[in-house]
Amino acid sequence: MEKVSLLLCLMVWMSAVDCIAGNLGEQLPNITGVSTWSSAKQNHISTSRQDFPRQDADFPKDFSFTKLDASGKDLPDNAGTWSCVRDNGSGLVWEVKTFGNDLHGNAHTYTWYNSRADSDSSSEGTEGDPGDKTCGNPASLTAGCDTEKFVSAVNAAGWCGQKDWRLPTVNELNSIINYGTSLPAISKNYFPDLIMPAGFWTASPYAANPNFAWIVIFDDGYVGSCVKSWAYYVRLVRGGD
Repeated sequence: MEKVSLLLCLMVWMSAVDCIAGNLGEQLPNITGVSTWSSAKQNHISTSRQDFPRQDADFPKDFSFTKLDASGKDLPDNAGTWSCVRDNGSGLVWEVKTFGNDLHGNAHTYTWYNSRADSDSSSEGTEGDPGDKTCGNPASLTAGCDTEKFVSAVNAAGWCGQKDWRLPTVNELNSIINYGTSLPAISKNYFPDLIMPAGFWTASPYAANPNFAWIVIFDDGYVGSCVKSWAYYVRLVRGGD
């Protein structure tokens, strides 16, 4: 995916704090991962500031992940190879990409497509074609590179021993952003597979335009919307409500 695609895309920038709090009514503290403080003249201060109270670092977020093997079993934290990651806070299990041209290749991108989309609030998006090469060359999905076909293929394969994988909502994908770091804004110890610019599709349609859906950019943790015909990365999830 070329960087220009992110720049040309109609972005509606907002922080994960705004998105989560606005959509779920959650409290603002304890969700960003920022661990340093700021004053009027300095950033990255290691101690709390009484002159600027209630900063994000006053409400620390403890990220806790567990590596899982190809059958979904827990691995030690120092494991060098793993297939999935469990967020011990939310209970969600996340797909980890590979560095090859197999089904989970980290360089593969997909158009947003949902044949069951509600036509009143969201369009189906753009279905992949058999000649697509955005998900590998030769393509890992011979029928076309779109999100629906990718989800179906991963479930058919029973990745990490499970067959209920799906595209995450924007709030779910927000939950693994760490605003205490950047390039990427996520733990590289558990998700070492990002290629930047790292735009990832969510299942959440964009209400203002049925031809758009929400994406998360893991370079710095921005959230925006993009037209469904663009090809972006996908990180599947399972579990939750």
